[in-house]
Amino acid sequence: MKKNRLKKGIIIALGALLILIPAGSFIFGGIIAGMILHQNADKDTHDNSIKQLEVWGYDYDAFDKTYKGTEISAVSEDGNTVPGSFFTEESDTCVILVHGAGGDRVSVYPLAEEYLKRGYDVIAIDQRGCGKNADDRVTFGIREQLDVRAMVEYARKTLGKKKVYVHGQSMGAQTTAVYASNVTPGASNAADAVICDSPVPGMELILREMFGDGDTESFMAGYLTGTSKFHMNLVERIDYDDADTIAVVSNDNIPTLIILSERDEVCLPHQVEMVYNNIACADKELIRFDSAHIEGIIDFPDEYMDSVEDFLKRDR
Repeated sequence: MKKNRLKKGIIIALGALLILIPAGSFIFGGIIAGMILHQNADKDTHDNSIKQLEVWGYDYDAFDKTYKGTEISAVSEDGNTVPGSFFTEESDTCVILVHGAGGDRVSVYPLAEEYLKRGYDVIAIDQRGCGKNADDRVTFGIREQLDVRAMVEYARKTLGKKKVYVHGQSMGAQTTAVYASNVTPGASNAADAVICDSPVPGMELILREMFGDGDTESFMAGYLTGTSKFHMNLVERIDYDDADTIAVVSNDNIPTLIILSERDEVCLPHQVEMVYNNIACADKELIRFDSAHIEGIIDFPDEYMDSVEDFLKRDR
């Protein structure tokens, strides 16, 4: 009798454990997912951008005095309002700049200045979860690409631009790559070409690297990524696979320039090469600079812009 009771007790305990472990993992996954989505909740992304410009030795005040931007906005297909600064040189060609993680549109001003000096119009936007963007959730390009679509269409239809390009840096380059892989060439919301400087190679991959402290195959990396991925997919309807840059660019049929930083410790050179190799469009190019992450425009502005213009001005 005692043995039967003990056996029954063990079965009940195991049953409870089997229920509690998945339930606990789901709850924990929700916490991690929330931290990922709201990673900038306690950050001043505008101030972060100013500080980054200071690190680079870039004179933000001089840019602000020289180039007076106009505040504009477009509404994406999911109803989000995406804000931007429009700088004009009265050109019929416009470049939309997409910044990286943790900052806002100000962080791309060194790049904006180089385009403006060469006669292009520029729109610098705030990504979701950053700056003045209405949506406070960061989704590694999955939802952000909708904002890029809206701004490309705005540049064509409202501003009347004949040519529209999109140029992203880091997570902004990931957004740009995801965007290019989800539009139809020739459509009003499709850019004529895109430039991806040091693109994040994938949402899940970068999270695994972060959670595993560089070891993507560790138990902790797998558990934290797996539980958050399940919760994100089920509750938020966000699938990490939709931001797998290396994979999704197999649908990118927009002319694409990839810029690789040889000393990049954030988006590793071999990962950026994998993004490039998988791009579907035959009209693509990979260029390299002996720089740290996205710093080619800082270290070699003339060579950087010459390479970009050579690509943009090809006969297509």
